[in-house]
Amino acid sequence: MKNLSDVTILLTGGTGFIGKPLCQALVQQGARVVVVSRRPQNQPQSAVTYLGSLSDLKGTQPDVIINLAGEPIAQRWSSAVKEKIRNSRFDATSALIAYMKSCTKKPQLFISGSAIGYYGTDEDAAFDETSTPSTSGGRFSRELCAVWEAEAFKANKLGVRTVLLRIGAVLAKDGGMLGKLAMPFRLGLGGPIGHGRQWLSWIDRDDLINLILYTIRNTSIEGPINATSPNPLSNADFSKTLSTTFHKPCLVRTPAFALRLAFGGMADEIMLEGQKVLPRKAMEKGFVFSYPTLAESLRKIFTVEKNNQ
Repeated sequence: MKNLSDVTILLTGGTGFIGKPLCQALVQQGARVVVVSRRPQNQPQSAVTYLGSLSDLKGTQPDVIINLAGEPIAQRWSSAVKEKIRNSRFDATSALIAYMKSCTKKPQLFISGSAIGYYGTDEDAAFDETSTPSTSGGRFSRELCAVWEAEAFKANKLGVRTVLLRIGAVLAKDGGMLGKLAMPFRLGLGGPIGHGRQWLSWIDRDDLINLILYTIRNTSIEGPINATSPNPLSNADFSKTLSTTFHKPCLVRTPAFALRLAFGGMADEIMLEGQKVLPRKAMEKGFVFSYPTLAESLRKIFTVEKNNQ
């Protein structure tokens, strides 16, 4: 699938932090992009077709389906919120599997978003796509990703090449983790979270989008693939690098108890614990990261930001 000009791509989650720039990149590559959105009438990109549900596809037969739908993780985890996070991912994936079963012509590829939470949390172990998940921490994320991926992988039994995209912390200037952290670090009020030893496995958003494009074109890629930089680092080192980018000190440590008060269980699994995840499969398949180090990613992100002001 070298040339995307003859490819129709169906995308869920196409209006979000990752989905919107992914749409732009796919259109630039010549693909015909169809996005299923809860608010199709509010979307501005004329080069993209927006539909309210899968039933609106009618005779459209996508060659590729990319599933990025799901309730945001970054919020306080109550029992109700956890259920909403779980159901939004499972239900969206299950609906796509049912749609693929009904297709007379099956898609060539199904890319389903997942997360590095699949591996659980660990201060010492390094995880790649062959690793057994840790059982020492990250229970909700681990169980969520396992169920989510199992449902997605049903596409493989339909004869569809299936890729499980295990995404780390995505960095870009307009949202995600960095969107929340940039201001306090600009003001010299940033610093490590908790003890700072927890691993942070991250990826520049441009590299994530390029990895998705690479996966579409490289038909030898299937199964799980880690969407993370080859250079994860501790939260303390991440904080130092971000502070250095803004020429500010890195002195203000955020205590664990304050995060637990604000975010509940999400603070432990996402912010205070971590995992060192390596993109073994991407590198073995020849993918080249444009921003393999945090310093390179931050330099690019904030240079672009400065030039746009």
